[in-house]
Amino acid sequence: MKIRMSFGVAKTVIIVIVLAGVLAIAGLDIALLAGAKGLYAASPAIPAVSLVAAALIGAASLLILFNSYYGFKDKGIVIILGFFADKVAYDDFVVIKQNIDTGELFAIVNGKSPSEPQVGLKINVSVRKTDAFLQELRKHIPNITVELFSQPKKKKKDK
Repeated sequence: MKIRMSFGVAKTVIIVIVLAGVLAIAGLDIALLAGAKGLYAASPAIPAVSLVAAALIGAASLLILFNSYYGFKDKGIVIILGFFADKVAYDDFVVIKQNIDTGELFAIVNGKSPSEPQVGLKINVSVRKTDAFLQELRKHIPNITVELFSQPKKKKKDK
């Protein structure tokens, strides 16, 4: 089973702005390479390299936006972020923590070797999918502890 990552509105808007910039740069580079009237390039290599770079940035942005998920396999969770992949074995999970106020999930996992400390991971799933994530995790780790917490309120400083 796969559960898609959710980056929130702000990060998604940033990625969309990057994609809009990629399209604008690609359009300008294509116009330069085509020799559009009023545009001049000293060397065709510059817009060609710029077009290739824009294509790479656009592909990476699209992969991050549409190919980021948590995959539940037999031995552990596969975390895919665009084109980066990482695995966390089910045996390495120590505890899951959930923020009562926001519904965000965090996992405390053991390091890859005994000499490494435990690591905290934020689980980037939407609030609507936290129950599905926990349910799927419990299929593989039935006795996982889920601790609820709330962040302490910040005190206002006297002026």
